[in-house]
Amino acid sequence: MATTKKPTAKKATVKKASSAKVTTAPSKKAAATIECGKWVAFHDFMPGKTPTLTVTGYCKTPTPGYKIKLVETLPGINPKILMLKKIVTKPTKPQIQVITTVEVRFTKKTKFPYTHVTILPDGKTIKVKKVQ
Repeated sequence: MATTKKPTAKKATVKKASSAKVTTAPSKKAAATIECGKWVAFHDFMPGKTPTLTVTGYCKTPTPGYKIKLVETLPGINPKILMLKKIVTKPTKPQIQVITTVEVRFTKKTKFPYTHVTILPDGKTIKVKKVQ
């Protein structure tokens, strides 16, 4: 009866100057990904105060210490769609490896009737809810 071997991951062998062999596992790129969601945009037109557009969302980061903000960019073809760019700043000091949720908030005092907000570079477009 013939037996078949299961394929295994190849291991890289590295020779050091002292002729000793060191075996290492195959390298995989572990890119830090930041997932964002639960975006909400509302435009508060309640009497007695300046109309304010607020956009909020939540991002999951691989460690604590990340700073995430939204900044206004140049408008696109439709001026009623506010274009916001997500800026991510990594922590400057080593951090414990634990997934952390960060709230992201953008506020703009404006009377302009935006209908949607697009978050770049994600390309996520959300409808603006009016509060009156």
